[in-house]
Amino acid sequence: MKKITMSGAAAFEYKPAQPERTARRQHTGLDFDVTFQIWPSRESMARSIRMQERGCTPNPWKACVALTDGEGY
Repeated sequence: MKKITMSGAAAFEYKPAQPERTARRQHTGLDFDVTFQIWPSRESMARSIRMQERGCTPNPWKACVALTDGEGY
């Protein structure tokens, strides 16, 4: 998995190479950086995101291309 961290302003213009298997996470507090992570497959990304949604992760990943209702379960 590859991670890319950049400022919030630069993240608005960033276009990931594989948007279907890329997710983003906003940093907390006064840190306005954004981290993009590229997973090896869309299925593994969807599974990770769904597990975080079920748990109490304070800052979960959000897919760049929205997940459908059946993905990740």
